[in-house]
Amino acid sequence: MTATLLHLALTLALGSPAADPAALLPDEPSVAFVGVSVVPMSANTVLADQTVVVQGDRIVALGPAADTVVPEGATRIDGAGRWLMPGLADMHVHTWSTDDFPLFLANGVTTVRNMFGSEMQLMWRRQIEAGELLGPTIITAGPIIDGDPPVWPGSAVLTDPAQAEAVVLEQQQAGYDFLKVYAGLKLDVYDALVAAAKAHHMRCMGHVPDAVGIEHVIAAGQASIEHLDGFAAAALAADSPFAGKTDSRLMLRAWKHLDDARLSELAARCAKNGVWNCPTLVVLEKWVGPEAAAAQMARPEMKYVTPVLLDFWKPENSYLTRLPAEVLEQVAGGDADRKRCVGILHKAGARILAGTDMGNPFVVAGFALHEELANLVQAGLSPYEALRAATSGAAEFMGAGDEWGVVATGRRADLLLLEGNPLEDVRNAARRVGVMVRGKWLAQAELQAQLDELAARFAGGDASEAEAGDESPSDAKAADAPVDR
Repeated sequence: MTATLLHLALTLALGSPAADPAALLPDEPSVAFVGVSVVPMSANTVLADQTVVVQGDRIVALGPAADTVVPEGATRIDGAGRWLMPGLADMHVHTWSTDDFPLFLANGVTTVRNMFGSEMQLMWRRQIEAGELLGPTIITAGPIIDGDPPVWPGSAVLTDPAQAEAVVLEQQQAGYDFLKVYAGLKLDVYDALVAAAKAHHMRCMGHVPDAVGIEHVIAAGQASIEHLDGFAAAALAADSPFAGKTDSRLMLRAWKHLDDARLSELAARCAKNGVWNCPTLVVLEKWVGPEAAAAQMARPEMKYVTPVLLDFWKPENSYLTRLPAEVLEQVAGGDADRKRCVGILHKAGARILAGTDMGNPFVVAGFALHEELANLVQAGLSPYEALRAATSGAAEFMGAGDEWGVVATGRRADLLLLEGNPLEDVRNAARRVGVMVRGKWLAQAELQAQLDELAARFAGGDASEAEAGDESPSDAKAADAPVDR
């Protein structure tokens, strides 16, 4: 495509710059990023020397700097030698404290998909939307839907297919965005839940129940599969020592014994049925023994982690220390194989989401997403494809492509201003000049000051009033727990 045709296509996709952007929202303050290179994430391209105007929480103009009007009185941010891209989405988190929010924002994470919700997360979502609380946009499941006994306390227990519709309606009426399915559901219950969800326009996301299997989950059109769940059990080589087993916890050790042809077949089915995968590769990278755990606890970002979560991660408390060293070695030995699985999915056209499973040991809010982006590149995605899994692709998956995930007129003003081109090196997505969330500009110095305030408060033994207490499921039967919540 010629440069002229590409510019025309992007103009149609991104919207024409407003001749007078101030006229759109005359009572709102405005911010203009002037002379910036825009990484729109609607295409694998960079638009050079652009001006982007934000009023309120919306992008109201985007176009060549020479032709785009900057409203009188606008706050001007110099974009020369810098890149502007959409804010990032971590598509698998477990946030139980508002003290997580500065960590997300300081790392450019402006949207999160929370995978185990309660009234607390719904309250935060309302407060953030109203501008009463500064944090990422929250998309949240309700309580996990599991069999009996559930792995995590606070789950919705479902054992009778006749009760599936009631569970769906309860969570829908409470205001949750989707349903989180879990490992203990039986086949007839799972089918009833999926049918009820479809009837009431809810989507099921989550695990592959052991009794259901990935082939059935794919055929059912489950919207997303987390953690590559179910692939190992279904793709075991004929001579595997794990042949005939289906237990999801056991399958964490089986990744070196898979048949790539079988994986490719499953990947093609995911692509055909529109089933997305959120691999969360980073969480199993953190499954380490006591010595390596001590090194993880000494990482500089740990001083920003809430005391409750740090206590949960301590070797003497963590579920990881209850696992034999042999199991940890086998899980670690599967890192490359799990990345190979992601590469096979991607090659088959199955869509990928970037998520971290934040909340599990050593997976730090915000920081871990940049580790996961690097993992996706190592798995065979290009920097653009990895970033798409955390921006435009994530928005597309949530049916919100016209709301966020790209830099375009009319979209929510969730933006990252960077010192390097992220399409050349995905690590440049962490080289922040500042972050804009819902139209509020936070320069890097302000973001760091918020982190420093957390570190000082935690060092003094103080935690947020919103710190997770009885509502957090962190006291679950961790020795028996699968990889996540």
